[in-house]
Parts: sequence; structure tokens; C-alpha cells
Amino acid sequence: MHLRGRFVLMCALMLLAPWTHAHAEGQPDAQYCSLLPALEADGERANASVAWQVGLGPRLPGSNASAVLLDGFEENHSAWSFTRDTHTYAGGTLTNLVAVYPPNADLTTTDALGLGAHYDSREFADFEENATNASLPVPGANDGGSGVGAVGELMRIIPSMNLEHAVVVVLFDAEDQGTYTDKESWAEGSRRWADNLTEEEVSHLKAFILLDMIGDADLNLANISSNDETLNDAIGPLAQALGLIEGREACTGVEVRDIYQPGTSVDIMDDHVRLNNVGVPAVDLIDHRYGPNATGFANSYWHTLEDTPDKVSADALETVMHLVELGLRSGAWMDAVNAEGDLNDGPSGEEDFQPTLDEARDLAGPIGWLVLGWIFVLGLAGCSVVAILALRKLRPPSAARTWSWDEA
Repeated sequence: MHLRGRFVLMCALMLLAPWTHAHAEGQPDAQYCSLLPALEADGERANASVAWQVGLGPRLPGSNASAVLLDGFEENHSAWSFTRDTHTYAGGTLTNLVAVYPPNADLTTTDALGLGAHYDSREFADFEENATNASLPVPGANDGGSGVGAVGELMRIIPSMNLEHAVVVVLFDAEDQGTYTDKESWAEGSRRWADNLTEEEVSHLKAFILLDMIGDADLNLANISSNDETLNDAIGPLAQALGLIEGREACTGVEVRDIYQPGTSVDIMDDHVRLNNVGVPAVDLIDHRYGPNATGFANSYWHTLEDTPDKVSADALETVMHLVELGLRSGAWMDAVNAEGDLNDGPSGEEDFQPTLDEARDLAGPIGWLVLGWIFVLGLAGCSVVAILALRKLRPPSAARTWSWDEA
């Protein structure tokens, strides 16, 4: 190629590179897109479980309804091994149900991913304005039932996934019996299970995904600030592929909906905090705005008698289950924490701020595009100047001049 042509091509590539890169970053992950047809989790099955749980009556710690729920869970998932983890606490006796697949997996030597939900329902509907109603138990369709229904449906399909790691499922008791003035009075079952994990079990339990209040027909998933940061970063790309982030390109043929809002940050105290406290990376997928007019836990169906099965949507359950399932099938959950481990094994030094792609987009916004525009203009001007100088160099000398070695 002529030298002048090579120079023009080089300038063009330099100017187009930032724009091409920005476009490529906006694409959904191709691997995730290829796996969408394989997603099996069924929202209707999970929703039927919600109705069954509520039909048992209040699932209070130590109650007959709780015992029937745990018995039914074991009977319906015979491919898994089960143990019951019982403890005493200020309110009495609690029982966590722990399931493992493959059933012979040794969690002290085998890497595993955890899934969990709390199965207890709150004893008092203390967000009811009427004093009589406030003394009644919460039905717990969404707050308790939805997470259990989703976890149970995922347990049905996990044995057919041929995962390269074990899976631990925990149904936590006594999550929802706390007082609003004492943050530590919540999540009692998960606290005891996490605190009793051995060092070997903590080391091999690579990640934990908690599902809570995921059945609202008006599903909104915020960015939970109490989540493990590294594991939380895996949510955005998975959600984008599934079309759950407004303004982000989804996989071909997938409708984009405003479900996951990475720019909305909320601090939530839930069972995942107990896992993070002992060194197990954990995230909480939760909709804290329960109901059509809710702006948060207040002014919602949360801890009221309105938390009933008719408020729970099979579509919402399926949406969240597919998010979790896609992370399982693609290995995204495990890859996120394993990549972090590889970085931690490297040389230490002063930490630099390295925002994730999602954070970079949120930080940049229109300002980022303005900066790119100025870079383009400055680059064009720079290339023009260099081109003029280069062309002057390439211009043949006049006949009156003679060439000498000093000019070489």
C-alpha cells in the first residue's frame, strides 16, 4: 500500500476505534444469548408452591406448618441429600433445612454454589393500621413463599444441568421474626448456619444467591448495597441478556423491560449478610417495593395481611429464576468469584479504582459521550496536522535543490 494511503487508513482506524469499542461493549454476552433457549425454570410450578405453602398456615418457627413444609420439600426432591440444622434462639427453636447435590458431595473438599430463601412467615402483621389486624400472622406469600417456590423449582432442574460444582440449598428459619429497633434480631437461622460453617466449608462455598420477595407482579430489583461487590457485578450482564435493564440491548428477540435497576442502590438486611460476614460471597435478589404504589417497604404489602398468593406473579417468579438459572448454566456466578480469587492471589499494591462496565456506564452517561465527541474532534485535528507535515515530507524536492547525506 502507498505510504500516504497507509497513513490515511491509520488515522481512520484511530478515530473509529473508540466508537467501535463503545458499541461492542453495549452488546449482550453472546454465550448468555446462546443459552436462553435452554432455560427451563417454570414460573407456574413455582407459583403453585407459593399457594401450597400459604395453605399450610403460618410457618412460624417450631410450628406444625413448618414441619409439614420441610417434609414436603424433602419428599419432592429425592435426588438431593437433606439434613436439618436445629438451634435455639431468643424466640424458641428454629430449624434450617440444608440440601446438597450431588447427594454425596463433601462440602469440606468440594467447591459449591449456594442457593437459599427463608421459609418462615412473620408472626404479626405489624404494618397493618388496624390494631386487631396487626396482631394476626402474615400470610407470607411473597415474603417467604416466593423464594421457597423459586428455589424448589431450581432444585428440580439442577440435577440435569451437569454442573462442574456441587450445589447447596438452604431454607432458612426465623429470618422474619425480628424487631424494627434491633437490626441483629433478624435472620436468626442464617446467622447460626453461617456461624457454624467450618473453615473448609467456607473456603469451598464459593458463592451464595439468596431469593426473597421476588414474586411481585410489578417486579423491581434494585442494586443491593449489602451484596458482595464482586458477585453483584455478575448480575448486570445476565440481566441485560434477558432484557431486564431498560436502555440496554438484550439478546435478539428478547423484549426489554425495566426490571433490574443498577442505578437504584438500597441497603437491605437479609440472610445474605450473615454469609458475607463469615467470608462467603453472597447476594440478595429482592424486590423491596412490594405492590403497585410502593416506594419501599413502607406503603406496601410487606408485613400486612395483603401478602397473599393473588399478589404473586408466575411471570415474576420465572424472570428471577431464569436470571439465576442463566448464571448457573453459563458458570457466571462461579466465574465472578473465581476471577476475584485469581486477582487476590497476585501481587498486592495500592488499589486503583476500577469500575465495572455497569458502573462505568452509569458514571459516564451523556458526559461520557461528550468526552468521546471532543476526543474525536481533537483526534481529527491532530491527524490533519500530522498529515500536512507528512505530505510536506513526501513532496519531491525542487530541481534547484541537491540531495546530500546530511539530509538523510
